[in-house]
Amino acid sequence: MDSSSSTFTDVSSDHSKSIIHIDVDCFYAQVEMVRKPELRSLPLGIQQKNIVVTSNYEARKYGIRKCMLVSDALKVCPNLKLVNGEDLHDYRAASNKIFTILQNWKGPVEKLGMDENFIDVTNLVQEKLKNINVTSITLSGNMYCEPSEECPCGCHTRLKVASQIASEMRNKIYDELGFTTCAGIAHNKLLAKLVCPLNKPNDQTTIFPEHGANFMTTLQSVRSIPSIGSKTTEVLISQKIITVSDLQEVSLDVLKKHFSGDMAVRLKCLSVGEDNTPVKQSGRPQSIGLEDSFKTVSVKSEVEEKFLALLQRLLILVREDGRIPVSLRVTLRKRDVKRLSSHRESRQCQVSPSIFTISNGTLTVTEAGQQKLMSIIMRLFNKLIDLSKPFHLTLVGLAFTKFQERMTGRSSIVNYLMNDISVQSVLNIQNDCDTSASSMDYSAASPSSSTTTDLSDGEVEPSPKKPKKVNWIAKRRCLSKEEVASPSKLKVGELRLNSKELEKVSELRLSSRDRSLTPRASPAKDNPSDASDSMKDVAEGGKCADCPSYVDKEVFNALPDNMQQELKAMWKNPASSELPRSSPRNLNKAKPNTLLKYFVPHK
Repeated sequence: MDSSSSTFTDVSSDHSKSIIHIDVDCFYAQVEMVRKPELRSLPLGIQQKNIVVTSNYEARKYGIRKCMLVSDALKVCPNLKLVNGEDLHDYRAASNKIFTILQNWKGPVEKLGMDENFIDVTNLVQEKLKNINVTSITLSGNMYCEPSEECPCGCHTRLKVASQIASEMRNKIYDELGFTTCAGIAHNKLLAKLVCPLNKPNDQTTIFPEHGANFMTTLQSVRSIPSIGSKTTEVLISQKIITVSDLQEVSLDVLKKHFSGDMAVRLKCLSVGEDNTPVKQSGRPQSIGLEDSFKTVSVKSEVEEKFLALLQRLLILVREDGRIPVSLRVTLRKRDVKRLSSHRESRQCQVSPSIFTISNGTLTVTEAGQQKLMSIIMRLFNKLIDLSKPFHLTLVGLAFTKFQERMTGRSSIVNYLMNDISVQSVLNIQNDCDTSASSMDYSAASPSSSTTTDLSDGEVEPSPKKPKKVNWIAKRRCLSKEEVASPSKLKVGELRLNSKELEKVSELRLSSRDRSLTPRASPAKDNPSDASDSMKDVAEGGKCADCPSYVDKEVFNALPDNMQQELKAMWKNPASSELPRSSPRNLNKAKPNTLLKYFVPHK
């Protein structure tokens, strides 16, 4: 190794972190064996289409390998027990349970697929060291190589404590879920992942920082390094850089001729086992999708059947996730018969949240809602496929790509809007008295997908037809001066501002005393000026003189006294509500949880 490569160990080496990588042994097979313990003693393979995607260790003794054809696997092991693993529901559920257990250690947990997780236990190790005698600390599991001397930074001690934490995690997973796991412990994610499978199954390995460069030379191909993809590998091989040792020995200047400066440095660091990538806490998935592949389908009715089957499975995943989808993507893989190749195309559009209803706290879709989703799916399909010409599909996929979070508190206005049938029915009412619905401002939980978006389908699907009675009540309440007994009876269409009055905003003179604060006192006795203000209110038909001119007075007077008092306090003290009274265009900057935002016109 030349001097240019050796400097990377010195410059990039940071031993302060303690990272654990946990991988579940033969994950799919274990899920099936936990469900059916009688399968543990049998050679077991998980089948998807005509491929054995994984197998248990009993089957591997016969030579069963990953992604082996079923026909070849049965030749090698005639008594192989095959289980269909195309439905990933149980595997996802098991993965989420493991992830939940690992979060109990109060450190960032980053999912890698369904069966692997990174855990940063740096802070936890520091806490444990405060209460542990350093001389009594022992390493749990296997050690890649014995250190010749202690590292002055104390990383050996920290990694020994991390190995004990890894053992606790693995025992917890086994005790609660019945899954055996392997683990890798190191000062960075790269080495933790690479040493994890060294002592499979059901064991763990710890590697110290000074052995990282030597361990990397045991990898035969540069492709074995995570984050080095096929295109980078092709460029490296073209320069006669095939093994990791070759990558360690090549000069940085040579790499800079074919890669950017940052990428060249990154490759050199990886080659000696250095990686400063942080463990990022995983959240909810940005999209939820399913795909179904097959040899070929050329009939629309068959495509529709496959989409329907995917949709029913996808709705189960959405129900478990709990968020309300607002965007749907359709993916097709078309086969070009002339070129003997295939390519993917996608289209997506918005879907109305009203398709999804909440029943007893669970997100559900009625049969009519499923039919509406199917009509959207087939409309997108028709935009992707020219049905006047022959077509050949080898894959169809469905995915919900954007979501809005549910707020299900008992006093949440979202809970009221989502569960009150009468309110849902008037969300989109537009009647002769210019009463339009006020809608919640939801933001998507995930960024827009990179797939092709059909803007023509961007409009939200129309809500179901409203009952005549609901329409009649909404219009009657708008046109009449009917008193409303309770805010729960108010329709959303009535809680709006008069946009014409908004153009000429002029604050009315505030009364010297809020009548809601002194309901039992007589204004004539307390203050003559208050009495005159009250008489003025009566003369104006009960309208509130304290309200700004852009507020619908009838709706305001229909609110309970405590709500009126809250709103008046906001208008009297703009600083507390962060709303400049003299700038109506800034009204939309109200805090999201304030009642005042529902009196601002929805644009």
